[in-house]
Amino acid sequence: MKKLLLFLLVGITVASCGDDDMKTPVASVHLNMRAVYDGQPLVMYQAYTYPDGSLVRFQTFNFFISNITLLGEGDTPDAELSEVEFADFSNNTTLAEAETPQAWHFEEVPTGTYRGIQLNIGVPASLNNADAGNLDADHPLRQHFTTHFWSDWKSFIFVKSEGIYDLDGNGEFNGSDQGFEHHPGKDEALTQVTKLMPITLAEGGTFDLNLVADLLKIYVKNGDALDLSDPENSNVQQASDLPLMLYLMGNWEQALSVE
Repeated sequence: MKKLLLFLLVGITVASCGDDDMKTPVASVHLNMRAVYDGQPLVMYQAYTYPDGSLVRFQTFNFFISNITLLGEGDTPDAELSEVEFADFSNNTTLAEAETPQAWHFEEVPTGTYRGIQLNIGVPASLNNADAGNLDADHPLRQHFTTHFWSDWKSFIFVKSEGIYDLDGNGEFNGSDQGFEHHPGKDEALTQVTKLMPITLAEGGTFDLNLVADLLKIYVKNGDALDLSDPENSNVQQASDLPLMLYLMGNWEQALSVE
């Protein structure tokens, strides 16, 4: 009996050692993101110069990012960091707040060599429906369901960018100026962004991945800025606004950069 017990204990010890040896080495990734306007920290309600020389100010800027994935290189496979996150810069009303990045911390990321990061701006089709209202309470889609799910579209609003354009050019913001609310959504507007850069994760280490979203670049394509004086460009709130929706979403590749 003693020999049998000894044999079993040795077997358990060997098995335990084997499990330890087979554990994948991991590291941590800190994803940090700042919002800027033409390279300057984005402060809500602060006046900025639009490319046509008029003033513009913003009061809301937030968006969903999804399928956040490190792109593997060589023998290192892709590593998904998160299914969905929510970035909101609407409360940045001081320079100090605007200079402080939003941060997401991802632990247990497999070590290895990666060639960049890929993510979507918006919500993937598999989650872009009313069922998201039944997700766990701490899920970003559940947390923002009441403010960002549009039942008429049967879709989440992927991005909210709201502000006012100095239409009369008097340097002030008042009732005669042009307000705008750009709320693109729907599956067709989901936009994939890829940023390539060398990423090496060492066991037990931490890698800071710093992204910058430049709001101005969402409104400029091939050097031409969206005409905010045109009432037709003031809102993206209906399915018929799909062309403008795709224009704004299509500029995210240039709007998002790595520091």
